[in-house]
Amino acid sequence: MLVRPCRQEDLDALIALAAKAGRGLTTVPRTTEAMAARIDASIQSFAKAANTLTAETYMLVLEEDNGDLSGISAIYTNLGYDQPFYSYRLSRHAAVAPEINVRADVSVMSLVNDFHGYAELGTLFLDPDRRGGGRGTLLSFSRFMLMAAMPDQFGDHIMAEMRGWTDDQGRSPFWEALGRKFFHMEFADADALSGISNRFIADLMPKVPIYTALLPDDAQAVIGKTHDQTLPARRLLEKQGFRFENQVDVFDGGPCLEARRMDIPVVRGAADATLATLPYGQPGLVSAGTAQAFRVMYAADSGTLAKGLDISDTEPLLFSPIG
Repeated sequence: MLVRPCRQEDLDALIALAAKAGRGLTTVPRTTEAMAARIDASIQSFAKAANTLTAETYMLVLEEDNGDLSGISAIYTNLGYDQPFYSYRLSRHAAVAPEINVRADVSVMSLVNDFHGYAELGTLFLDPDRRGGGRGTLLSFSRFMLMAAMPDQFGDHIMAEMRGWTDDQGRSPFWEALGRKFFHMEFADADALSGISNRFIADLMPKVPIYTALLPDDAQAVIGKTHDQTLPARRLLEKQGFRFENQVDVFDGGPCLEARRMDIPVVRGAADATLATLPYGQPGLVSAGTAQAFRVMYAADSGTLAKGLDISDTEPLLFSPIG
């Protein structure tokens, strides 16, 4: 298995893969037109020089040894460059009335765009029929190897929105209690529209802080709670130093995780190597090439790597230990 940038010839395979994603995973394009546009945006981003970057899209695919595509992941850079990127920041407020000996500690959500300039990890999806065998780790961590291989393309801070909790019918208690009151549409429709423009969020959402105690109990219970199916992805990121810093998604209340790029172990630990100097016996990721020639594999043995990555004995590589 290897991870590489997407290509236009991947379109049909990616549409078939997207059909397996649940309705709640709205960051995966479902139509041929939307997927083709995403692929084209990625190809253009990989081709840009570092001094011409704006808000870029880097989309990677997981290719099986038989050529099938079984996963997709992406990085979106420079959040807020062309439109605001909103989240809710959670804070605590305390009020005291000594005359009646009452103290009230309350949680408040404020609409902010604190992730301005961050790079976002997104669109992580693995074919349910292909899960296991280290695929999830390879697909997720390959984005960090890309950051190590092309550091000038990414900022100092990285974030990831975790999918918020919904019930078996896809109902989001957080959305029903808050977002629906202002957007007057279904959760999935609002989430899909946010991929086109975030400006309507500021136009429609209240500008004043929201006291969470005024929300129904079921909505309060899921603030900052990760969807059950997204917990494995969250655990992988937490192993790489990502932390919840009291910011949540404006639509489903899912937690936003963040880290400094150079504090991520896979990025920090990436070192130059060749086939002859790889530390065999130590598990890790190996990448070769940059731009559209970039590819990543799990480090096993030189024969597998040389064949899978199509590399010579002397080609420059990056190796980063994991495990």
